[in-house]
Amino acid sequence: MIASLLLVSMTYAQDDAGADKENTASNEKRDTASATVENVVESGFVFVDGRYLQAPYRFRTDDKQLFINDLPFDQSSFECLATKKSLANGRMMQRATRILRETLETGGVVVLFAGSPVVLIYEAHSYDLLSVLIDDEARASFFIHDLRVRGLNSASIDQEVWKVFVRDFDCPRELRERTANFLAEIRTIEESYASQSSARMTLQSSAYPLSVVGMLLVVLAFGHLLKCKADSEGVSAEKGFANCVVTRSLALVSAMSALDLSWTMLVGAAGDMKELNPLGAALIDDAVGLIAFKTFVTLMAVLLLYSLRQHRSAKEGAWWACLICTLLTVRWLTFDSMFV
Repeated sequence: MIASLLLVSMTYAQDDAGADKENTASNEKRDTASATVENVVESGFVFVDGRYLQAPYRFRTDDKQLFINDLPFDQSSFECLATKKSLANGRMMQRATRILRETLETGGVVVLFAGSPVVLIYEAHSYDLLSVLIDDEARASFFIHDLRVRGLNSASIDQEVWKVFVRDFDCPRELRERTANFLAEIRTIEESYASQSSARMTLQSSAYPLSVVGMLLVVLAFGHLLKCKADSEGVSAEKGFANCVVTRSLALVSAMSALDLSWTMLVGAAGDMKELNPLGAALIDDAVGLIAFKTFVTLMAVLLLYSLRQHRSAKEGAWWACLICTLLTVRWLTFDSMFV
């Protein structure tokens, strides 16, 4: 009897111990899930109540607040970023943190005013605001319409608050240094895009006349090549005729080389092709260098073959050069047909 009582009491004690362990593990798991995780962002720009907040930016959240570099912000500032799903599952602050981080990681701007919804200005549009904030004269003459409210996620911004923010902003040195590098990159991208757009318009307007000239040269070149190939078998061995053949071949080579140079410069400037020739790729962005290189190489080859025009090898070399340039022109015509 005593042994049975001891066995029963030990069984209940083990059950209680197991239950305590399960409760402890469950509490630890819940505490771990609710613990805040700090996220750090090195890029982007944050402004709080009209003042610049230095990077890096450390984010952490709890149930009702979001902290940026230990500055607390109520969830009411981020309700504009919430969705029905995030509100239903209580993860609105986590969603807001993710959106803020993504905005900053792409070079965007986050602006926070007490009692107002957060304003996000994405990278493509942050150039306007940053270029004004680092320029004393631009700030003095600033109007909210200068920003065109581009990239803002809230259409109900307080224009007076923004006017005071920009005009009274005291730009620190650290912001000037960071912004200078960022704006220089944006200007480079915009200039490159504008240059490519202009070159593409020039290419489209030049496509038709270049194609007409190319087709005419191809017809003349093929006729010349077929005729000279027949004569190369010995039908005519006159020196005068041989010299004429070489001259015509080299004239066609020069004309088609000039056409090739024109197409290469136009298409290269438009960014619609990748030059596989390492030497040509190095000069594709240097118009003067490319023209000089192409002219020098073509001129040297033409002069060399012309000086040896009395030799049969010069005639064959000129014929093959003309064939290669003809095939290259046909290839350009195929490519250029996409722009006509």
